[in-house]
Formats: sequence, structure tokens, C-alpha cells
Amino acid sequence: MNFNITFLKFSLLIYFCSFLNPQSINSNENLNVNNKYKIVALTSLSADLVNSINSKSLVGIPGSSLLKSNPSFRDIVIISSGRMPPDLEKIISLKPDLVIGANGFHDKALSKLNELGFKTLSTKIKDLKDLENLNEEISSLLSLRISEPLSKKIENCYSYSPKISTDKNVIALVSTKPILSPNSKSWSGNLIKRFGLKNLTSELQSKSEFKGYVNLSQEWLLKAKPNNLIVVKTPGSNISQYESLAIWRKIPAVKKKNIFTFDYYGLINPGSLESINKACKKLASI
Repeated sequence: MNFNITFLKFSLLIYFCSFLNPQSINSNENLNVNNKYKIVALTSLSADLVNSINSKSLVGIPGSSLLKSNPSFRDIVIISSGRMPPDLEKIISLKPDLVIGANGFHDKALSKLNELGFKTLSTKIKDLKDLENLNEEISSLLSLRISEPLSKKIENCYSYSPKISTDKNVIALVSTKPILSPNSKSWSGNLIKRFGLKNLTSELQSKSEFKGYVNLSQEWLLKAKPNNLIVVKTPGSNISQYESLAIWRKIPAVKKKNIFTFDYYGLINPGSLESINKACKKLASI
């Protein structure tokens, strides 16, 4: 099945680099934490994070499959569906004290809400440090002095001992049309590095429309001779797409059967705390 490039465009825009937009809400505001303080989250990750900190504050969430499968979000109002932008009228009707969105993707919606007098927080996530900062920021906004550290929420990302081995070089393939692989400026590139793996595309400069991801030719991939391959199963595609590459059987990792299949959520798009935790567990096994 051909790779669903439209879905990739949609998703990669949401999660990329830096932490907070300079126009975000002032984190030093003294907010009283109570069950009446209402937050609308425009991404599945921010919704999951808020829910883990104070579930009673979460009043609006995106229509993500990751959240629909979790009973914790069953009675929360859905403010977006599929690839459609957030429903501003629905958000306004919830009278939120704070709306959390993704910089570079929800800019228009957040800007409009700001104009209407609503407080917003604009985020992008490139590594676990950014996620730690966001966890602390939300706790601070809710005036919670003690919040469960991120290391407890995604234990597999912290409880590991990287294996030192010259054989642990790797290339992660996100798609085949085009062939995309993460460099050091992406969430996935940083997560791979965290587990002591040498990402062979780490220092390549991105010339594609997806910042943090580089376009590879089949010739380059064959010449790089990766000993390990990570292949990502994205929504709208399957693993057989990689096997269709003309040079597939010539790659050392394929010959050695060192091929590791990952879900899109967790490694490429953080998605949720659970999907991140699963990705970390699998990376530790390589």
C-alpha cells in the first residue's frame, strides 16, 4: 500500500522542535488549582499530559484514536475531528481558562482565541527535556507544587542502560515515497540517540518540506550500510512498502535480519505517554 503522504504532512507539522512560543501565557501567574479550572487541549499528547496531572481540569480534547481508545477520556468534549481544524465555537462554549495547542499547526486558532481574550499555551516537542518542561509548566499553571515527575509516567524512557557497541548504527525509515529519515532536529532522532544508537542520518541537513527529516536516495541508503534498520508503520501504509525498494535485500541490516518495526505514534509523533513509553521499551531492546 502506498504511503499516505498527506497524513505525514499533517502529523509532522504538529510535533517539532523547541518548547514554548514567546507569546504563550505567563507561567508566573498565580492560578488557584481547583476542579473549576478548565483546560482545552488541541493535541493528544497535551491532553494526556493534562489528564495525568489533574484529570478534572480537562474539558476539551481532539478526536484522536489514541484518546478514543482510552476510557479516561470518554466523557470529555471532542473539539476536532480528523484533519479538520479545531471547532472554535465549541471551544468558546466550554469557557476554558487555558487552551494548549501546537506551534506551527494551531497558530491561527490560538491567535483567534487570544484576540477573544482566552489564554493559550503554544508548544512544540523535540526531545524528552521539552516534555519534562511541559509537564512542569502545566503543573505550575495549575499551582500544583508537587506533580509526578515525567520519569514516573514514562519509566521505560529513563530506566535503561545503553549498550556500548560499534555495531549499533541504525537508520530509521519513515516512508518510501519519498524515503524519509529523521535527523538530530526531530523527536525521533533525539529519542534514538538517547538509547545509545548511532543514527546515520543524524547530521544530514534537511532539504525536504519536513523539518527534522531528510530525503534519502536508494543509492545513499545502500552506501551507508546500516547494521540495523527501524521501519515505521504509519497510518494508511504497511511494512511491505519497504520491501518494495529495489535495494532492500542488499542492505546489511536486511541480510542480518536486524529489522525493527515501530508504530508511528511514540517514535515519530509522540502521540501519548503510553505510546512514548512503548517506543522507549522497544528502542532499549535494539
